[in-house]
Amino acid sequence: MLRRLTVKNLAIVEDLELELAPGLTVITGETGAGKSILVDALALLAGGRGSSEMVRDGATRLMVAGEFDMDPAALQVLEEAGHPAAPTLLLRRELTPDGRGRAFIEDEPASVRTLARAVGGMLSIQGQNTERELAESGAPLELLDAFAGALGEREAVGAAAAAWSAARRSLEELEEARRGRAERLEMLEFQIREIDAVSPDPAEEDNVSAERERLRHAGRIREAGEAALQALSEGEGSAADRLGEAARAFAQLAAIDAREAANLAEAEELKRRIADLAAAARDAADAGEADPERLTALESRLEALTRLKRKYGGSLHEVLARREAMGKERGELTHFEDALERRRAEERAAAKAWARAADVLSAKRRENVERLSKAVEKEVRGLAMEKARFRVLLEEEPQDAPRASGRERASFLIAPNPGESEKPLEKIASGGELSRLQLAIRTVASGKGGLGRTLIGRTLVFDEVDSGIGGRTAELVGKRLRELARHDQVLCVTHVPQIAALADGHYLAEKGHVRGRTIASVRSLAGKERVEEIARMLAGETVPETARKHARALLEAAER
Repeated sequence: MLRRLTVKNLAIVEDLELELAPGLTVITGETGAGKSILVDALALLAGGRGSSEMVRDGATRLMVAGEFDMDPAALQVLEEAGHPAAPTLLLRRELTPDGRGRAFIEDEPASVRTLARAVGGMLSIQGQNTERELAESGAPLELLDAFAGALGEREAVGAAAAAWSAARRSLEELEEARRGRAERLEMLEFQIREIDAVSPDPAEEDNVSAERERLRHAGRIREAGEAALQALSEGEGSAADRLGEAARAFAQLAAIDAREAANLAEAEELKRRIADLAAAARDAADAGEADPERLTALESRLEALTRLKRKYGGSLHEVLARREAMGKERGELTHFEDALERRRAEERAAAKAWARAADVLSAKRRENVERLSKAVEKEVRGLAMEKARFRVLLEEEPQDAPRASGRERASFLIAPNPGESEKPLEKIASGGELSRLQLAIRTVASGKGGLGRTLIGRTLVFDEVDSGIGGRTAELVGKRLRELARHDQVLCVTHVPQIAALADGHYLAEKGHVRGRTIASVRSLAGKERVEEIARMLAGETVPETARKHARALLEAAER
């Protein structure tokens, strides 16, 4: 439900705020007073197209804001878009004179598309063109499914259609790959052989590189080893010779002073460590032998590993992972016909599952299509179209592709007068008849909760739905609007006093002049002011006392 509407700088509206209540609320006033501007404001909140011409002359910004009770469908949209949720939902649209616009949800920037999706289940604006929108959309079929209590079955058909579409795409992709299968298989075989011929091992790369470096510098290694060996243990004055002398000296000291035993032990340890270093130097000198053949083999091995990494991945681990993937693909291509048959079987199974779900839905539709036709026809005849005939036409569509809506399509047909043939809803010429038919459909829809966004919202806005009618017909339309308002909040822009008298709330749109500018305003009416406005609607600019009496009678009758 819409609780509050704020409009600033929209056409001749400078600044207004409406507090709205449940039930039926009407907006009346002279032609050009700004009644339909409020509908334009709501259309902007619903994601309608904005233009720079809508901005009030001299203003820097147009702003429309609406505060709604949170709706489960709107909550889901907010969660998907990452917007915060609250018990109420504040939506805002802004436009500037240069045509730029912004949208906000709870004061956070949002796309107009997200705004429209959020408000879609809460606000439905009806006008002279909405009937054609209903006829051209999937609304007839959706109405039928809701009326038949088949929304669950329709959801099942949608899920089955999605599964069938996925299976069909998978099959088509495999069939497309069939044409290049031989070439692809040949390429895979070559690449697999190339990798397997090298047999890469990620653990060997560092070892091979280290051995290659040793062989490349074998001469320097031998020279360094021999120099170290000579310094440590060979020739006069070597480290081993000098350390031996030092050890003998500490042995003499330890024999005299026991405290020198620790130094003697350390000297002996150093001798052992020098011996170990000398052995390492000797090994290095011995290993520093050139081996051209071995070096060539190592260079070739590293070159082969590098070539694989360059071609199949940045590391040998990636090369091996690629090899595994190619092996799996080769297996699929090798047994291609088996894989193709599996996918064909999956596609056939998905098609059969859709057909079973669609059959169940079709059965419910056929059982209820006549009941729905009679229900809407009854409502239409109650709106002063006593001889009208209405029918929901259900036709089966070709099944060349999965359809989320099932096997059929539906359309509305009507013959407003006796002797006329039934025609599609969009072919009907009379605006008044269209409006009443629309109201009849809405009335039937309101009794079927969960109908969805296409047909009904928590707040229904009727922009002069009473155009071209009066007298008894207007009273009947008013009663239908009032009945509709038991389920949903209804806002109605009207020129008809019989409808205005039936409203739970009444606003008057007026325009005046302030500082040489035309400004529209809207105020709530009650008591004598409401009587006076309904009397004006009955009599025109000059209001006689008889019109006031008639207005009071209408209001008293509405209260009964």
